[in-house]
Amino acid sequence: MPALVRKDLWVRRGLLKLPGAQVPFWGFAPSPSAPPVLPGPVITATAGDVILVTLRNTELPVPVSLMFPGQTQVLTRRPATRWKPVSPRYEAGRMVSLTDALDPGTDDWIRYQFRAGKPGVYLYQSGTNPGVQVQMGLYGLIVVRPLGFERPSSPNYRTAYGARTGTGFDIEKLLVLGEVDTAMHARVAAGAEFNILDFAPEYWVINGRSYPDTDRPDYDATLPHQPLGSAVAAKTGQRILLRLVNAGFLNHTVTLGGLHGRVVAEDAFPLASSELDTTYEKTAVTLGAGQSVEVIVTPGHPGEHYLRARDYLRIVNVSSFPGGMMTRLLVTA
Repeated sequence: MPALVRKDLWVRRGLLKLPGAQVPFWGFAPSPSAPPVLPGPVITATAGDVILVTLRNTELPVPVSLMFPGQTQVLTRRPATRWKPVSPRYEAGRMVSLTDALDPGTDDWIRYQFRAGKPGVYLYQSGTNPGVQVQMGLYGLIVVRPLGFERPSSPNYRTAYGARTGTGFDIEKLLVLGEVDTAMHARVAAGAEFNILDFAPEYWVINGRSYPDTDRPDYDATLPHQPLGSAVAAKTGQRILLRLVNAGFLNHTVTLGGLHGRVVAEDAFPLASSELDTTYEKTAVTLGAGQSVEVIVTPGHPGEHYLRARDYLRIVNVSSFPGGMMTRLLVTA
């Protein structure tokens, strides 16, 4: 039976810990007392479930909203109002938000509701001034599982998209790519204007961390705002599903550390079915802004590999190598 998946999100201020710097950011927190995290809390559902997200903004001095790219028939409501389809917000005839926004300094809330129609991995993000707010950290992931994902007797068991899609896996890793412009973060956090045409990131992150912090374990106490590591440990022959999502504004090419991978899905669309198989092998994948690419890697030999950005300038922290958008994949016998 379909379930109701509830998720409460509070917009809060925090400090990212990056090699050589602490950077103010805005993020989503799962409670009013919890730290905001980058990326935001993962929302996990099964196809057919109804997802209900409640957004609150008690700290930021600007309006905030949510968008759910890839989801259809999203409804929204405020206290004492009825559900209605999401639509842009206008003031004096000018669009000020791509969806209805929650004004600052209020205990009000906005709820969003939609049905998780099909399996896949999707972004959620701010729909208000996204050129600034998404870069400041207001984004997260939704993972929709196929029916029977957790039932060993189901043909969909431990698959990303269901039977006959070639997406069965032993290990799953969510890898969210992004960029951090420290000058932008400092100006916006201080309430100053920032011209997005001046955007010039110096840090390149996976799951909110730059190497070597990407290799630290999940929920490392020294990184309270960046709970998810991105290192992968596997044994030979295991199927590793890398679910790469580009939450940044720039295109990124990620190499697979000398390994071959089979691309099995793009933008939450599986490339194989019972009628046709259009999956293909790659040693590196390129993700446009907002795009997702899912790759299965099956290492045949023990070894230490590094998944990393192909652009050398993105595997440094400011100017120090190694750093940036890089993480380790360790394969043992």
